Amino acid sequence: MEKRAFNIIGNRKTWYIVSTLLIIPGIISLFVWGLNVGIDFKGGTLQQLSFVGDRPSADTIREDIAKAGIHGATIQTSGDKDVIIRFPNAEGKTPREEGTKLVDTFTSNGQEVTEQSFQNIGGSVAKDTTRKAVTAVILAALAIVAFIAYSFRSVPRPTSSWRFAVTTIFALAHDILFTVGAFSIIGHFFPTIEVDALFITALLTILGFSVNDTIVVFDRIRENLRRTPTKPFEEIANSSLNQTLARSLNTSMTVLIVLVSLLLLGGESIRNFILALTLGIAVGTYSSIFNAAPILVSWQNWVNKNALTPLKRR
Repeated sequence: MEKRAFNIIGNRKTWYIVSTLLIIPGIISLFVWGLNVGIDFKGGTLQQLSFVGDRPSADTIREDIAKAGIHGATIQTSGDKDVIIRFPNAEGKTPREEGTKLVDTFTSNGQEVTEQSFQNIGGSVAKDTTRKAVTAVILAALAIVAFIAYSFRSVPRPTSSWRFAVTTIFALAHDILFTVGAFSIIGHFFPTIEVDALFITALLTILGFSVNDTIVVFDRIRENLRRTPTKPFEEIANSSLNQTLARSLNTSMTVLIVLVSLLLLGGESIRNFILALTLGIAVGTYSSIFNAAPILVSWQNWVNKNALTPLKRR
């Protein structure tokens, strides 16, 4: 008995609408609120302190930070004793002076602390980090296009390797826009959710994972094109999706179970990184199934239609 085939390609307009609805809120948020960037991209100081006794409450720590005259600070607990404090560079004061004053404030209130780490990033370094991060993502995307175009160079007609490559980038752009937009929304309401260097690492990881899922589907389309060249391209694409659907879902679900476990039980220091991975891989699984192949079919149908138009005019 044959397994039931889902008409994913036939309902592609529905998936296009769903995909648009997924990324529109994030795009609006990016224009209205922007990103809550960390000190890696805007400059500032990161100071990690360890309390010798019991760590005070978050509200008490915030009060002591305000007493030290530091504004715009965010705190993040780490372990049972540590707290990570991030604050922007203030005019007229050196970061080291502010860090020392913060330690003195805790000490004067009877809370013995030791400084575990102190890191300051200047404005020029932050701008350079931003430029390198954007360059890394763009270069990774271009490398993926070139790799897929080369790998699928022997794909049978009517399609071409470049359509496979460019279609993959459309799907990846959807994943990146969703993840960045989601962080814009979440970061607006939860200031501790920041975009830092680890976030860029997460985006590059998402690109790799998503393109792997997409290539699995595209490779099956290529195989089926060779086996049944007389079938309509749309039918071949839909069959290929159904043949790889279980594998894609099982692989992604296994990864997501691990990520959700880390998100709930892991440390504060990797929380933003794991959150970005969880969102990106979840939406990447969706786009590999419901975006990549449907876009490829829509593009191919458009090419076929334009190729037939001059013949009809004769």
